[in-house]
Amino acid sequence: THGVFIWIVWEVYCGVVCEGEEREEIKLSNMNKVKIFISYSTLDSEKKEIIKNLINNSEKLEAIVVPEQYSSLTYNAEKIKASLDSCKVFLPILTSNSITNQWVNQEIGYAFGSNKIKLEDIYPIVEKNIMNDLKGFISSSNDLNFRFENNKDFSVTAERLVNQLVEKFKNYMEYFVS
Repeated sequence: THGVFIWIVWEVYCGVVCEGEEREEIKLSNMNKVKIFISYSTLDSEKKEIIKNLINNSEKLEAIVVPEQYSSLTYNAEKIKASLDSCKVFLPILTSNSITNQWVNQEIGYAFGSNKIKLEDIYPIVEKNIMNDLKGFISSSNDLNFRFENNKDFSVTAERLVNQLVEKFKNYMEYFVS
């Protein structure tokens, strides 16, 4: 009965949201992926692109990135909340640029405060030279396994992190298919 209910909900969703077969195929293929919210400073867009591409090149993962162009405070806040609520994993890119960024800090607080994302599904990737400056939910006292020194090191660390996520969620859809 769960399968029938899910199919009915999916048909209603596609009837309302999907426009044409091409869009429906895109929605269906993305439905099976683990969504990962990337939190970053616009000054770290290059790093965001590196990790976003690594995530999106995997079969099981999908990067969720809120557009860099902010239109209005209310619209942006709602879009960020909805995006965070739809994700399984939260991945903040913490650098000297982002630790003082109001949006990044609020996204971290929201991710920790909501019950949508489990603590073990928060994966910060941290610039080594700011370790002692980290305060709050993500601090140097946490087990921060993904640290980098420079752009080259970031790419290697990002690849290691994405590989760990792929391994962790390799059987993700088995929980939903019965």
